[in-house]
Amino acid sequence: MKKIILTALLFCFIVAEDEFFEPATSLGGYGEMHFDMEANDGDGKLDFHRFIFYIKHQFSPKWSMMSEIEIEHNMVGSSEALGYKGGYVAMEQAHLNYWNGSWGFRGGVLLVPAGIINEYHEPPTFLSVERPEYNKYIIPTTWFDNGFAFYGNMGDFGWNVTFTGDLDGDDIGKGIRSAREKGHYSTANNWTKTFQGSYTGIAGVKIGGSMTMNDAPRTDEGFEGTTVGVNLMEFNGTYMANNIFARFEYGKIDYTDNPDGYESSSGYYLDLGYDIGDLVGCGEESNLYVWTRMSNYNRTDVDGDENEISLFGVTYKPINNITFKFETGTKNDDDIMRVGLGYMF
Repeated sequence: MKKIILTALLFCFIVAEDEFFEPATSLGGYGEMHFDMEANDGDGKLDFHRFIFYIKHQFSPKWSMMSEIEIEHNMVGSSEALGYKGGYVAMEQAHLNYWNGSWGFRGGVLLVPAGIINEYHEPPTFLSVERPEYNKYIIPTTWFDNGFAFYGNMGDFGWNVTFTGDLDGDDIGKGIRSAREKGHYSTANNWTKTFQGSYTGIAGVKIGGSMTMNDAPRTDEGFEGTTVGVNLMEFNGTYMANNIFARFEYGKIDYTDNPDGYESSSGYYLDLGYDIGDLVGCGEESNLYVWTRMSNYNRTDVDGDENEISLFGVTYKPINNITFKFETGTKNDDDIMRVGLGYMF
């Protein structure tokens, strides 16, 4: 009898929870515009680089749907139709999500959980005008594909196991950026497997890392049935407290049977910034960071192919979701000077 009563009470609690829940749809997104003063032989280039639109629907307390549509460079079309290089549109996320408070599941179009910027790339979340070049040529942000994931946390430790479609082995060379299939009729012969972990047990600190592996199939004539081995390992850390912003990412990709013969790619960047907003009277809700970046990456790990980047910048955030940025510095022997604005909502 007691079991029957307890079962009935549990059933009533579950029904009551669903009864008081109302499904809801929320909208969000971000945008960013950049002016590169040194582009086009010093004539400059003004580009509305990205506009992204999020749609999220909460079906129940545990089930939801998340989607993200991205438009790049303000116009989409062929070079012949537009008279200049066209932009880009893609569905970068479109997944069903289950979360019970300690673990969850996603299925659909997913972001690969490698590095920081690939998952969190809204303009107010990083200091520079452009995303770090490390996050273009080593971890190819934005990296997304069809797949599914299991994730969760155990106290201060977070974990994520994600399976997505294969990379295109024929397009691997100086990195894996061109090998992303982006959910467009992706193959899943061998699956791209990513294992990620993180720790947040220290105030203001997040430490993480991941391993991504794939035997990327080839289809070029004479190479049918062969694969290119890809093994990416990366680790990262962020400190945000006491007016300090510090972030470090390092990654290395090892290849087996790379079509271009390269054995590895690697790189890092280090950002150090200090919020002087209080010192100059910007207001309680505002931040004014002065910062510097040191970065090096080598797409082939061959001597002489290194790319050295040194930047100094100022980033002003009148409120947390709006940012104005200026940066200057050098990449190898080339000067860099950029300004930008960005927002998220």
